Amino acid sequence: MTSRALVLPVAALLLTACWTVERIELDPGSLRFAGTGKSSRVHATPIDRHGRAVPEQTCVWSSSDERVATVEGVHNDATVVAVGPGTAAVRCRIRDVTVESTVIVRKVTRVAVKPERADLKVLDTPAPLSLDVQAFDDQGAPFAGRVARVTCASEDVCRGDARGQLWAVGAGDTTATVEIEGARATLPVHVVDARTAAGRPQAVRGNPMEAIERAVKARDEAERKQGKR
Repeated sequence: MTSRALVLPVAALLLTACWTVERIELDPGSLRFAGTGKSSRVHATPIDRHGRAVPEQTCVWSSSDERVATVEGVHNDATVVAVGPGTAAVRCRIRDVTVESTVIVRKVTRVAVKPERADLKVLDTPAPLSLDVQAFDDQGAPFAGRVARVTCASEDVCRGDARGQLWAVGAGDTTATVEIEGARATLPVHVVDARTAAGRPQAVRGNPMEAIERAVKARDEAERKQGKR
């Protein structure tokens, strides 16, 4: 074998040794999701023994618990999706070198509402009752900044909105449901009509169309007289 033939394999071995991954850096090093269905990107940077990036070395991505988070990657970029509450690890492996990023997913599992019973009044000027709504995650910790949607079983009695409020519509009894990201709480609702006589709808007497026809004729007569001037 010639010396030239020996040089090529040796050079290839030296080049491979230079490209050996010493460690892997993940950005970000940890992920926290407030709710399921959300996603985030993770980037891996393989580093050789000389401290140089070797992007041609690519990750094999995996999740320690796909009930909490899944990961799909192309080369050294991956997308992590929050699936359910809990803690998992997203891993990048290149040969015998592995690095992981901690993924924490929190989800609203309980809703508490005050007051426990809503007593509303139908007033001349409508005004809502603002409910005191608190959300708690799967660990029992308060979950701030969540939007509470309120609905009523009978909208003839009350109506809710997306601000955690109840509005009186008509006298009667029903229930209201407060929902935050799938977690629900219910409360009884009692409504009384407290409008004044002036605020109540006036009873319609006679044929309403006759009053409309008289108004139209009066208008036409006034316009005709103005046209003669």
